[in-house]
Order: sequence, then C-alpha cells, then structure tokens
Amino acid sequence: MPMSPIRGIRTFRYAVFFDGIDDYAVIEPFTVYGWPEITIQEWIYFYHPKDINVFSHPSSLGDGWSGEPMIDHYSPYFSAYPYKYVRFWGCREKGTCTDYQYNIIKYVNQWINVVRRFDSTRNISYFVNGVREYSNTIPSDYKTVLEWNPDTATRPALYRRFVLGMGTYLVTPMKMLQSNLLIYSKAPSESELRHNMVYPWNPVRDGLKVWLLAHPDYVKDIDNDGVLEWIDLSGNNNHAKLYGATLATLIKSPLR
Repeated sequence: MPMSPIRGIRTFRYAVFFDGIDDYAVIEPFTVYGWPEITIQEWIYFYHPKDINVFSHPSSLGDGWSGEPMIDHYSPYFSAYPYKYVRFWGCREKGTCTDYQYNIIKYVNQWINVVRRFDSTRNISYFVNGVREYSNTIPSDYKTVLEWNPDTATRPALYRRFVLGMGTYLVTPMKMLQSNLLIYSKAPSESELRHNMVYPWNPVRDGLKVWLLAHPDYVKDIDNDGVLEWIDLSGNNNHAKLYGATLATLIKSPLR
C-alpha cells in the first residue's frame, strides 16, 4: 500500500541554519562504497531560488562533478534559476552519465520531508511529504556511488565525505534550514519512511548510519578544536563539522 500524504510536516523548534554565503557542514571520512542500498531522508526548508546561487547543493554524497569519469551525486539540487531538483547520477566507466532527476520547485519556502531511496533492484525513488513523486531503474551497466571505490577514484577525497549546505568543489552555498537528517544503508519500506515522518525523534534504527537532529544538546564542540559538531545520534560517530552554520531557535519558549 503506498504512503498517503500527511497534512503537513511538523514544526520544529530548532534547525541548523545555512546562510547561503559560506556556511556548510561536512562528515568526513564518510563512504558508502559497498553498501547494498542507500536512503537519505531529510526535513528541510529551502529558501526562494533568488536567495541561492547556481550549482548549489543542499546535500551531496561524493561532492564531485559529472564531467569526471564515474562521479556520482546523491542530492537535492538547484540548477540555474528557477529550477530545483532531486537527482541521482548513474555513470559508465568512460564518464557517460545519466541524471535521474525530478523538479520540486513548488516546495520552496516551506518545510518538506524529502526521501531519496535506491534499492537492491536498482530502483531510484523520490518521495516528497510522503508521496512517491518519481521512480526509475538504473541500468546494470551504470555504476552508482555505492559501486565506485573511493580508493581508485580520480579524486578519492571527494568520495569520502558527505556535505550539507554546499560542496567544496565547483559548488556554491545555498540558504536553508535543516532540522533532521537520516542516512540508511538499506531501503526502508514506505511504512518505515512514514513512521520517520510522523515520529522524527524516534526513527527506525535498522540500517541507520547517520542521524542528525537539531537541538542544543546535539550541537557542541565535542573535540575541543574550536569547531562545532552536529552530533550523530545513530551511534556510528558520523558527526558533522559545522563551518559557519549555526543552530537557530525557530519557536521560542512561552513566558511563564
């Protein structure tokens, strides 16, 4: 049974704010090579496209560029104004790539729940607010980010990181709020994805590799290097370093 849309995304009290100038967060090292499947589920607020630059990436795996052989993206994506996509790259050995994308421009200036799910049948599906809005199958002769070994990549460092807010190679920042992010090494069922939407503070744990929840308890300098960490609650220590990005309080406590 397909998921039915919920009436709206929860209003979050806290979010990490990226100013669209120079803010970003990075998990490094982080590689998904060899994973059987992958899913990223995010609660995110995109500002109007006029507030962002061309080639801005809310989040990306690989942090690369399609002109290089075998480079893969896994990210929501703003291309030239006024387009906005979720997308996934599949590439052949000689750099022949197909961009599996879906335009979600109608969701700017509001909280949305976005899911990118790639499963063992090579199906890539995008869900927005609980509705499957795109589905396609990537041919077996096209490799994805799960199948490209970072140790033999043209730019191996680019395959060992996950970036929020902006990339660090040919990518410019964007203005956004991020309240919650889940990365799985599996393809959760639609009922599991719906559970995560309804209970963002109690997600499905099976296959969970990264869980970033915006809250004052989980944004702090835990290694005393002067840079804040967005603490990973999955237990895998995939903490995100915050460079310029700050914790914002969206709903104030009532006066007593």
